[in-house]
Amino acid sequence: MNKLIVPSIIVVEGESDKAFLSSFIKAYFFVTNGLDISKEKLEFLSLASKQKEIIVLTDNDEAGERIRNKINSVIKTAKNIKISGFSRKNYKKRGVAESSIEEITTLLKPFSTSTDFEIVDYELSTLISLNENPSKIKEEIIQKYHLLEGSNKSIENQLNILGINKEELYGNYKKQHHPNRQFE
Repeated sequence: MNKLIVPSIIVVEGESDKAFLSSFIKAYFFVTNGLDISKEKLEFLSLASKQKEIIVLTDNDEAGERIRNKINSVIKTAKNIKISGFSRKNYKKRGVAESSIEEITTLLKPFSTSTDFEIVDYELSTLISLNENPSKIKEEIIQKYHLLEGSNKSIENQLNILGINKEELYGNYKKQHHPNRQFE
């Protein structure tokens, strides 16, 4: 199955939403992890909105509406996609992860393109392990690019959202920590 290519940041509430959507959509996903969205996450999304379009695709319920409203209060250009709330299966919950592929595809089609894009594998764990103080380099990366704390995978996702290329990331690291070392 060919994935629908949406070169935007799709904001979802949970990992199950991301897992479902990424099975048929190629996009940059940002997970709020719950009912609300923190000030730090809003600041990151505001920064990211300068690079890519923000599409808010949250559940059709009170929590989803609260997240949409908070994002829209900070990012005036955010696009809002509302699902019908009907389930593709007999679930009690009527959220994004329970929606039909057809409904989601129809709603996101206007934002799609035929031009593919690359999701970079930064090999962040390798870069971090090259430092005598791994937590220091991770913190430097977070501070330099105004990222949210998180796992290496989460940080790599944020770097992709911001469009930071691997050469820039490694180049900055090399200049600061290993000026005479060659990186691939």
